[in-house]
Amino acid sequence: GALCPCFSTSDPESMGMEALEDQREGPYPVRLHKKRRSANLKIGHHDNYDIVSGSFPGSACCNTVLEQTRAYFEVTVLKEGVFCIGVANKKFKEFDAFLTNATDKTIKNREVKDKSRNSWGYMCSEAKKDDVIGCSYDLNDVKSVLRFYKNGKRIRSAEVVGVTGDVTAAISVSGDCELKINWGGEPQQHRPAKFEPVVASMSVI
Repeated sequence: GALCPCFSTSDPESMGMEALEDQREGPYPVRLHKKRRSANLKIGHHDNYDIVSGSFPGSACCNTVLEQTRAYFEVTVLKEGVFCIGVANKKFKEFDAFLTNATDKTIKNREVKDKSRNSWGYMCSEAKKDDVIGCSYDLNDVKSVLRFYKNGKRIRSAEVVGVTGDVTAAISVSGDCELKINWGGEPQQHRPAKFEPVVASMSVI
């Protein structure tokens, strides 16, 4: 698909004007949402990427639904700490907590068992400065597959199969962690073949 960050303005009222305007900021419209975030987080919007940090646990969601067949984003560790990278659906409200870890007991043999879960992610506490942690969301098969990568190497033990519903990319941080989030506004270091950067969709969250 095209990499152009396009979005529809055909029905701005039903899409939510505030969210639509959120997408229009800066040259690359994909960024962390203005409202779907924890007050514990410090978020900096730059032209083509976001910076997020926090001492206390907090989560934030991206401002666009992942509607692409294969989407990918990655974070670079600027300051070491604890963080989680993944996706969350519209029902996710626990912004002062972390996303559900991929090794959570509600995920057995990589398959989502608890359908009431509203977030899925990979918890990372050992990443070093300049490490790049990536997340891909694949809708090309019968069931969706969420995959994670460290410096380009696939982390097979953290894969999640069967995430359902509309989801956005999401991030959790704590322990003075600071991350640079590259949605695709800059060249991505470890994007897998056949995947695309996150682009603004026709649906906003």
